Amino acid sequence: MNPFTLLADGGVRQGEADLWCSYAAVRTLHWLGEKPAGTEQVVAFLLSRQNTDGGFAWQRGLPSDVWATYYCTQSLSDLGHRVPRAELLADWLAQTRTWDGGFAMTPGQGADIWAAYYATRLYREVLRLPVPEPGELGGWLAASQHASGGLSWSPGGHSPDVRAGYYGALAWRAAAGDAPVPWRAEALVEWLRDQQDDCGGFRFAPGSQPCAWAAFRAVRALAALDAGPREPDRLRGWLADRRLPDGGYERWAGYGSSDVWACFSVVGALQTLGDTVAPADRAAIAELVRSCQLPDSGFTYTDPGRAGDSLATAAATVVSALRPDGGQGSTGPLVRWLQQAHLPYEDGVMYMPGRGAEVRCTLWAVEALGAVGEQLDSARIGRWVRGLQNADGGFGYWLGRGSDLVSTVSAVEALAATGLAPADWTDPAGVHRFLANCRSGDRYCPVPGAEPTLAATAQAIRVLDLLGSADQAAELGATLAAQASPLGGFGPSARELPDLLSTYQVVLTQHVLGLPVDLDGLRRFLAKVRVGSGFAWSPLSRVPAGLLAGCLGEQLAALAASDAAPAPLLRLNL
Repeated sequence: MNPFTLLADGGVRQGEADLWCSYAAVRTLHWLGEKPAGTEQVVAFLLSRQNTDGGFAWQRGLPSDVWATYYCTQSLSDLGHRVPRAELLADWLAQTRTWDGGFAMTPGQGADIWAAYYATRLYREVLRLPVPEPGELGGWLAASQHASGGLSWSPGGHSPDVRAGYYGALAWRAAAGDAPVPWRAEALVEWLRDQQDDCGGFRFAPGSQPCAWAAFRAVRALAALDAGPREPDRLRGWLADRRLPDGGYERWAGYGSSDVWACFSVVGALQTLGDTVAPADRAAIAELVRSCQLPDSGFTYTDPGRAGDSLATAAATVVSALRPDGGQGSTGPLVRWLQQAHLPYEDGVMYMPGRGAEVRCTLWAVEALGAVGEQLDSARIGRWVRGLQNADGGFGYWLGRGSDLVSTVSAVEALAATGLAPADWTDPAGVHRFLANCRSGDRYCPVPGAEPTLAATAQAIRVLDLLGSADQAAELGATLAAQASPLGGFGPSARELPDLLSTYQVVLTQHVLGLPVDLDGLRRFLAKVRVGSGFAWSPLSRVPAGLLAGCLGEQLAALAASDAAPAPLLRLNL
């Protein structure tokens, strides 16, 4: 049976709608005075992301984070639906405050300006509660100002960015209302205004390409600072030029395809400039946005028939290479899609074309292409990873986001998979410092202060191995076998039910280090999670979990069947 369907754009997407796109679609329609075609289906999709702690996750089964929680709750509010478990949500949100006055995406992570924005708006606009200790937050935000006047993602880290200016300015307004801003206000306003290009559009930072996302963030940030762009009419002209015949908008000049996020950005920018969208234009934009809704669910970024994503497309590439009879017969369209997702807009690989680059997606794309003898531009990957490292030594999902272990190992392994020496393209001492903060006894946690897991431990061991601490990695790696489940495979801890993700991470680490793999135990485990032609994440589920689980399961199955010549495993993280 074919495990995936090739889309018209040559890519593959995961079966479910995307939270990021669903938020942008609902918000755009709300601004236009419109609704989705199936409001209740969108509400059900959003509610499916809520966890028992009251927060929401990017995908079902993942831990709650502030980013996903804001997107879900704001969308529910726009759709006229109450936010369930609001008291639990408030208790969980309080745990994201950090010792230095900021907010983190999840409890235990370092603070970043993305999280400050989402957390303060959750408090003020969704929960209708005051933001705790606004003075402390103001001190943290003040320290994020760069010497040039712009805001960075966190104190002492990265270059200034228009998005950071937007998130900081609106976080302060949510926390402190009309109180004087904590920055050198004139310098911040001038830096933001300086990002308007000669063409009229805005860029994220000097040297980058003008795009609709930057335009919206810039004018909204300036408005929050009681200012505006130097040349609003030239900006209006640039925005008008982004309109395409289908009624939507493109991200930047020459992109040539409309999508939900571009519509969100342009409508938001026009709204901020005080412009009214004409009724005929409003109807056309709303129709374009509605066309991106999946049946009985939320939204993707464009026509669902051509809305691939890099994780699913990379997984399909790997599955096709492992099972030629189960794919499309040729990996050519998949390869081209992944190569095209390495856009000139940013040096990492986008999750969806035109969206910001993400470190896990970059790793998956590099590994999948390498499995079929193809590659991406290694110099671009190296530059991007080098600029991604945070002040605490770790890496986040994307530029400016707080560090976590999955992102850190993905960054290091993406360099290695590209043929670059990780020690030459990172600050190794910083990575070791972040790993030490994640360590708990002889185990590692996904973020500092969280519960240690076997998957995080396996990932940390691989980073140690790649950064020259081979003896320490071998010592820790030798302890993994004792954590195996009697059922076969591995779970989050030795006491818990084995699952596919934990098993893949541990077996991959054993394989990389040349340690023995219990193939009999692996076969027993795989028999419990194989469901028809696919794989479930847990033996308790009898439903195939989709293409990403299938990609991991197919690799483990190939290894389990290869006593004489062990099959390779790709370095893939989720």
